[in-house]
Amino acid sequence: MNELVVLIVDDEMKVAEVLKHRLLHSIELQHKLVFYTAKSVEEALKMIEQYAPDLVFLDIQMPKENGLALFDYFKTPRPFEVVITTAYSEYALEVLNQHECLHYLLKPIAVDTLQVAYDKFVEKEGRQSFIKIIRNNQKREIVAVEDILYCKADDNYCEVYLYAQKYLISKTLGAVATKLQHPHFHRVGRSYVVNINHIKHIEMGTNRIVFKDKIIINDQEVSHDITISAAKMKEFRLLEL
Repeated sequence: MNELVVLIVDDEMKVAEVLKHRLLHSIELQHKLVFYTAKSVEEALKMIEQYAPDLVFLDIQMPKENGLALFDYFKTPRPFEVVITTAYSEYALEVLNQHECLHYLLKPIAVDTLQVAYDKFVEKEGRQSFIKIIRNNQKREIVAVEDILYCKADDNYCEVYLYAQKYLISKTLGAVATKLQHPHFHRVGRSYVVNINHIKHIEMGTNRIVFKDKIIINDQEVSHDITISAAKMKEFRLLEL
């Protein structure tokens, strides 16, 4: 079960606790949830920087600073989804459209509408332009999906390669592959998932993948020998590379 980091931004801690409880115990989940809370936009910004949440529940009416001020600090696409929580229905839809939010919930939050918001996240998750990589020191880093060249299985770990960076993360290749449900990522065998947007060509005869550019990490060129299995080559012949 993949981890989902949730940030609840609300100046009323009782409201935040009720929302947390309902997320954990009242809806059908496909993730292991990890929660953080913030009482203001200022606190939320610190939490976002430190924990890189996937989903933010954002209250609008808060003292000192309106919750909508959070959007001033991030360009779209944001590396997290936002669900607006408000007691004022008259401008919820306007906020939803203006700031490209996932959904909005009217307080008091009903379980059925909370399920709808969560299901929308699940539906959109596979199309996100970022993934969150948890490194061995538990630091979450935001990586643009388009920058990933390939992922390589390493027992219960997975190596994620960019042109100038490699991440070793404590997830299996299968778990990482579920986060990469984009049409340009393809499993080429038991050990590799490859971003076909970075493939220059496939060598005839050997089925070896050649990337458009060299992979250079810490001033050293990385040599790789990724070949497409015979079974998978049938799929690749249908792709325009």
